[in-house]
Amino acid sequence: MKSRFVAFGAIALSLATSRAIADDSSAALGMGGLEFTKSEDIRMADENLKISPRKVEIRFVFTNDSDRDIDTVVAFPLPDIDTEEYTHSALGTTTKDPVNFVNFEVRADGKRVIPSVEQRAFLKNRDVTALVKAAGLPVNAVTNYAPMEHMKLRVRKHLLAEGLLEPDDPGNNFPLWIARTKFFWKQHFPAHKSVVLEQSYQPVTGQSFFSDLDLNPKSDNGGYYLKDYCLGDGARAVLAKMIAASKKADPQNSGLLYAYRTEYVLKTGNNWKGPIGHFRLTLDKLKPGSMLSMCWDGELKKTGLTTFEDERANFSPKQDIRLVVLDSARPQ
Repeated sequence: MKSRFVAFGAIALSLATSRAIADDSSAALGMGGLEFTKSEDIRMADENLKISPRKVEIRFVFTNDSDRDIDTVVAFPLPDIDTEEYTHSALGTTTKDPVNFVNFEVRADGKRVIPSVEQRAFLKNRDVTALVKAAGLPVNAVTNYAPMEHMKLRVRKHLLAEGLLEPDDPGNNFPLWIARTKFFWKQHFPAHKSVVLEQSYQPVTGQSFFSDLDLNPKSDNGGYYLKDYCLGDGARAVLAKMIAASKKADPQNSGLLYAYRTEYVLKTGNNWKGPIGHFRLTLDKLKPGSMLSMCWDGELKKTGLTTFEDERANFSPKQDIRLVVLDSARPQ
């Protein structure tokens, strides 16, 4: 038997805190589709990737080309949560579970896998998990902030002395550690056989407003959307019409659109033996009236009212996925 360590990643999403931000914006977190150590024996024969602002689904077929079975610890690390940053700036939507805040699920050859979970707190590479738990606080204080507001004074003073709380906000003292969550399980790859792994989760999709200023490459916004999401002349013309229609329908909202940003770290697919044998990407903008845009080195073909696809053979991804969906109405 060979034993190796490999790691599953996730996608880009956005997490939401209970404290609303005045401009109704939230940040997106980047997660990797697959973050494995380099494998010399196991190749990714097939990857079927489906992405929408609300859900990511991936079906992998892995083939062990070696003459020996390989038992491997597979890990799915969630994105780091910087509690200092995200108690001041909202994240996009997450579940109410502070551990599995992206509702991650996995199946191996059709059977549900119940992974183990490890969640730890770090402060400048120092593991402070024991200090946080001894204080009765959640490691992920961003999605479960309430206990921070009810700390006893002696606990607050102790954590301040340890450098775990922001000292300049008496009576509140935001946390300063990073929450790191990882799901993991042991996976058996039989010699000369294939294993199907299916995973799904709720992406951390960032939300912000989009206005006619974002259509101007010379505006203070610096053409962020135009450059990072490849909004060409045709897309800009359609968006200008959407903004004008929004202003007409509701003059008080200044024609603002909602922009939902989702990311997926695709380049980690290169960590397997050779290229991805067969790759299919499906993007779903969810509503026919929305617009989806991204920078992509292939051709995205419209396959339905809301879906677009690209299909490749022997695919070695050279870029990650960063897409934006723009809509005049907040989704239900």
